[in-house]
Amino acid sequence: MWRERMDVGCERGIHVLSVVLLVFGPLALGGTHAEFFAVMAGLGGGALLLWLVRIWVKPDFTLLWPPLAWAVVAFLLYAVLRGHEAVLEYTARGELLQIALYGTVFFVTLNNLNRQHSANWVAGALIAVATFAAMYGIFQFLTKSGHVWHFVRPASYAGRGSGTYICPNHLAGLLEIALPLALAYLLSGRLGHLARILLGYAVLVMIAGLVSTESRGGWAAAALSLLVLLAVLLGQRGQRLPALIVLVLLTVAAGWIVSEVKTTSTRVEKAFNPDKLDDPRFNIWPAAVKIWQANFWWGAGPGHFDPLFRLHRDGVIQARPGNAHNDYLDTLADYGVAGAALVASAFVLVFIGVFRVWKHVQREGDDFRSRQSNRTAFVLGGSIALLSLLLHSVVDFNFHIPANATAAVVIMALLAAHGRFATEDHWVRPGLAARTAITALGLVVAAWLSHGAFLRAQERTLLARADAAPTAAAQLALLHRAHALEPANAETCFALGEVQRVTAWDRPENYRELATEAMEWFDRAAMLNPYDSYPRLRYGMCLDLLGDRELATRHFLRALELDPNGGFTLVHVAWHYAQLEDWAKVKTFTERSVKVQPNDNQMARLFLATAIERLAEAKAEKLIR
Repeated sequence: MWRERMDVGCERGIHVLSVVLLVFGPLALGGTHAEFFAVMAGLGGGALLLWLVRIWVKPDFTLLWPPLAWAVVAFLLYAVLRGHEAVLEYTARGELLQIALYGTVFFVTLNNLNRQHSANWVAGALIAVATFAAMYGIFQFLTKSGHVWHFVRPASYAGRGSGTYICPNHLAGLLEIALPLALAYLLSGRLGHLARILLGYAVLVMIAGLVSTESRGGWAAAALSLLVLLAVLLGQRGQRLPALIVLVLLTVAAGWIVSEVKTTSTRVEKAFNPDKLDDPRFNIWPAAVKIWQANFWWGAGPGHFDPLFRLHRDGVIQARPGNAHNDYLDTLADYGVAGAALVASAFVLVFIGVFRVWKHVQREGDDFRSRQSNRTAFVLGGSIALLSLLLHSVVDFNFHIPANATAAVVIMALLAAHGRFATEDHWVRPGLAARTAITALGLVVAAWLSHGAFLRAQERTLLARADAAPTAAAQLALLHRAHALEPANAETCFALGEVQRVTAWDRPENYRELATEAMEWFDRAAMLNPYDSYPRLRYGMCLDLLGDRELATRHFLRALELDPNGGFTLVHVAWHYAQLEDWAKVKTFTERSVKVQPNDNQMARLFLATAIERLAEAKAEKLIR
């Protein structure tokens, strides 16, 4: 009896942790900050531990193992192998922490949230949190608020609703997931009158929230996916009239919204005028293609797109993009054809499973008897939600946002779990050895995931405090603590060197010792991240300070090889040649810097004017002679 009570308690605990995870992620900026991701990792690890207890206390324990599980395992193993071989260990480990969370959530959901009410709880949680986020987004849109909680949003998002996310496009991603679920339950679910009224209100709020994001990709993805959903319902007896009414209403509303917003939003107006469309994504994608082509089969490594971007960019984009703003190109760049094929196979298996189970989750009925079913609603709404996110992934990176990716993974797992209504072949009864192996692996994953995520959260907190520290001594103390936690982080090593270099630049009595110590940190940063040009630049500047111009030139030219079209790199190479009084080269490099970075590049313009003046003086002196 105690075993049954413990099993029921663990199952309920897993349900609670899963719902909290799905709600907390979106409310906490999508889990994009390290401290919030650490909480998500802790919730996922806790759910995993409860499942491991169930493995041993449940007398008739069985494992649900559909074909999709093999694709997930294959990609997890592939990602671990690629991460182990990655050039940037710290970067790859950060990516693997997210993948470990998604893998954990998938298998915990698949094997524990497979009761009839589980999918309803998940759908309800996603709809509720998305409705709240949409309300917040509408508030931001109407008040032109620049904040999310107490966090300040970038000025470029002014006037757009992002809800509880920093980026409006990621709120659109959450709404793309929840809106098809809500509409499917509204039209196909077995609900009471009050629940149906509340759900109808949630649909209206989420549509308004989606409008407030002004996310062109989100609008297109949501529109296409809802058309597919309504097309399916139009083919179902007993649901054609409601679906037709909703289709007409949404079409009229969409036309009115677009016509109104076009007159007030430059972003939306450009979307309908291809000649004016100058989206920066178009300048990021070619670099992603080049990175993939250079690592065609296996990819550059988990999370390696951003560090390699400077080497392959054409110069139009000077800021670090973080991601390719296209999940497909991101996957190809990081994991190559092999990894992309594994990811694609997982989604193919999900949709094949949906087609196979479709007739098994529908209720019998005709034009006069209801065919409403919560199973049907979840399978239809969940599969359309995934379709919507896949469409939006062409122009964004929602699968790199922990909250949105976790929601997608939970839906994939639940759709796969619905396969139990079509066949009993996917149930496996593991023996003692198999349960022992699963437990050992689960304990390792839970410990590694939780420890790694919380360690990174501690490090990020120290780095944030270092950025705000009032003195160089306080900065160094905090940076050394962060480095002790994560010695493989090249950016921390660079920051340590930069504090020393800036202090040495004022030429105190011990400036040579400070410059030498700074070079040691820059050298360590360059070894940890051989793709980064900035440690080479700063190393060269320290050599110039110490008077070793010839060796400094080699470091500046190496930096230029790593970032040939970077305005910052080019102007610092020009700065070095100014120390050598080679004004012809100063002019050449500053002209290139101004060309690729015409705005916010005062240093290059100043050096260019100086170079032109000095070259003119030299020419005049030559004529006099």
